[in-house]
Amino acid sequence: MNLIDKIFNFIVGLTVILGGLVCVAWFIGSLLVYCLLNRPMWEEVILLGVTIFVFLWFCVSLIRRRPSRDSSRKLQDDGNWGENKEELEAYLDEIEEELRKALREGKEKETQDLEAARKDILNQIEGHHLEETVEKLRRLREEARKAGRTVEAEEHSKRIEKHDAKMKERGDRFEDLPKLVRLFAYFMLGSFVFSVALIILMIPTVMLLVTWGLWEEWAGGSEWMRSPGVMIAVVVGCLTLACLAVRYVSGFFSPDKSETKKKRAGN
Repeated sequence: MNLIDKIFNFIVGLTVILGGLVCVAWFIGSLLVYCLLNRPMWEEVILLGVTIFVFLWFCVSLIRRRPSRDSSRKLQDDGNWGENKEELEAYLDEIEEELRKALREGKEKETQDLEAARKDILNQIEGHHLEETVEKLRRLREEARKAGRTVEAEEHSKRIEKHDAKMKERGDRFEDLPKLVRLFAYFMLGSFVFSVALIILMIPTVMLLVTWGLWEEWAGGSEWMRSPGVMIAVVVGCLTLACLAVRYVSGFFSPDKSETKKKRAGN
């Protein structure tokens, strides 16, 4: 499961990077095309100065707003389980309220269904507790190993093995399924993930084809690409697109997103 998730994340990340680079290349290319129109020097200097300044200012402002990896990791560790726990506990409260109502009204069938749902929610909460405990113990073990506290690291390893055995008995994890079922699930899931990833990868491919088409238009003596007014509008449009691309790439690879992906991969 982790391998499939890593391959999918790699393809999606590659698509995001290529798409962002193509957008920035369009912006740079539009400036180069405008400079080839033999416009007055002052006009070129103003256009290049203003647009490049706006683009660089936007990039620097994004970098300053990015949270540090340490702070985002702490927030992710504290908040991710809290949100899941709150959702499950809220759902559990609703089920228990409906269960009390069904007991008062003597609805046996509905009572049995609600009791089964309540047991399932409690089981999920217990599973999340075990996963959270194992994750914390692994972090503590790594810290102990780095600090040279071998005995403490071994104690954490024993506790991790104990909790892993409990999780294996529960059978909640994908790797605890029977081998044939697990292989079939891997095949089906892998086929679906790779199909979606290839479709996503077509986006930068289409953008590269558009870039090639624009180059052919310029080389063929296109009139609209040699119009100063049209090219100024193209430069502004490409600048906007490049800023949006940089913002999306920055958000995609932000520490918060990275920690979320790691958390999902671990589950």
